[in-house]
Amino acid sequence: MEETPNSHDLDKLTRWYEGLASATGGTFPVCALFLASGEDNRAHDIFRVYRTAFAGLDAGFHDLVIFGQHGMSSTCAALIPGLGLSGLQTPSLVLISGDTSVFHSTGLPSGPLAEGQAEVDGDDVAWRVALEAIKQAVGKKSEISLDGIDGFERLDSTGEALADLVGKVKLQVEGD
Repeated sequence: MEETPNSHDLDKLTRWYEGLASATGGTFPVCALFLASGEDNRAHDIFRVYRTAFAGLDAGFHDLVIFGQHGMSSTCAALIPGLGLSGLQTPSLVLISGDTSVFHSTGLPSGPLAEGQAEVDGDDVAWRVALEAIKQAVGKKSEISLDGIDGFERLDSTGEALADLVGKVKLQVEGD
């Protein structure tokens, strides 16, 4: 049986939820959530940069996740309102920090790079600045503040723990 974007993302949502629910006193300062479509190759490349960096920082699976990588799915679509991110466009990067989840989001470049085109994002682009802030927070074992990064929009959550919010989305998607 061929795996569809819906089944792939639902499996990933389940793993993400289980990782969040079982995390005890995690020391990683942020959870990075990528929402994309299958055609958003540039956003996938940015995800790979984060994956490499997060692996070097000993982050867990639940600290970095991407949905829509193999095509837009009902799971990816349900996460946007389910996490209180209404109006968020894809592709996007959402950084989630704090016990009651503060969300910071930024849009990512969509589509593929043109043939022969090099990635043009400089060191001052929002997603790179945020990654450097994450590396510094991990190195110093301190909390992270993303409020001052140009290009990110802050969205305060409902006050629920991220695992609880993800669990509700999981139940909704499973029920559809």
